[in-house]
Amino acid sequence: MTATSALFAAENFKKVRLPPEDAEPLPHWAYTSQAWYERETERIFRKAWNYLGHVSQLPKAGDYFTVEIAGVPLLIAKGQDGQVRAFFNSCRHRGSKLLWGEGNCKLIRCPYHAWAYDLTGALVATPLVDEDMAGRKGELGLHPVRLDVVDGFLFAAFDPALPPAAQALGSLPREWSGYDPANLVCTRRKVWDVKANWKLWYENYNDSLHVPFVHPGSLAKQKVKSRQRASHVETDGAYIAHFTVHGGSRGLLEEHQGVGLPKFPKLSGRYTEGTYYPCLLPATLFGFTVDCVWVFELYPKAPDRTTLVAASLFSREQTERADFEEKAAYYYRRVDTIVPEDNEAVEKQQEGLCLPVGLSGKFTHMETLCHAFDNWVLDQVVGSN
Repeated sequence: MTATSALFAAENFKKVRLPPEDAEPLPHWAYTSQAWYERETERIFRKAWNYLGHVSQLPKAGDYFTVEIAGVPLLIAKGQDGQVRAFFNSCRHRGSKLLWGEGNCKLIRCPYHAWAYDLTGALVATPLVDEDMAGRKGELGLHPVRLDVVDGFLFAAFDPALPPAAQALGSLPREWSGYDPANLVCTRRKVWDVKANWKLWYENYNDSLHVPFVHPGSLAKQKVKSRQRASHVETDGAYIAHFTVHGGSRGLLEEHQGVGLPKFPKLSGRYTEGTYYPCLLPATLFGFTVDCVWVFELYPKAPDRTTLVAASLFSREQTERADFEEKAAYYYRRVDTIVPEDNEAVEKQQEGLCLPVGLSGKFTHMETLCHAFDNWVLDQVVGSN
């Protein structure tokens, strides 16, 4: 057995596979090994629906934004016909990346040899070499990427055999329907470079135990009355979830309660009494509060590097208020306070996991969703039980 194959030997994970009260976390190399990371890229991100953003990020024809999914550059653009499309962000001539960041354009023009594509991906200009390309432009349009829109949320997939994104989400669209996600507007996206493995951030988001110790002066001030958890085995879609019952809005720090925006009018039942946290597999973390929505998007860059994007969304009616910017600042402050605290925690974890020997850890009853997530990762990377 080679050193690389030994990383994925099933006997290494017998204790991870135990019930949560007896189980151990993933071994340290699942967070530090380049070989493990490359297998995750192939078996997880290229075999799943990956969250890209919200349609409100493309309000006008010609608007575009770019993302990178586990090393694959994509561009998402709204055509003159109003249709949103996704393409590989790579010129069909010599492969140059075409666009960066976000913006608006009439044509997608390559910075290397100025080949130009319209917003349907068709090649429309090849300066200085039109004779060479006569009759061939139709063969050299941008490569499209499979794109699904579910209630305003955008998803991309590289695997043509996957069922539609809505089917993969199971009953989740019914769960979030009261928040009227198609009517949401993304008003801010903030980016952090996190010096830690992407799984640590996903686990941290589903770890209830860390809150009083990592967030003593912020999140822990708002008391949670109860917490309900559901793993991906208990849901009927590609997500795990937890729900917290509490007063006020989880979108605001405790000292700013009472100065926020009106609540979403279509909420009913438990959704009026707390916050719903569905966490899509593989790497997207939602927070549906009574008056705002956030999305934490995790983009792996290396075994020990993750780009974290925190997107803030509000209802269209909220954004049209004269005092919206004033009030939204309180919600942004909450994100800007909590996220650096979590980033510091997972970066310390990453440093502590760089070991030459095996690591024996332990889960508690407040980390059962971390155990479920670790086993889902094993199912994809190593194989099921």
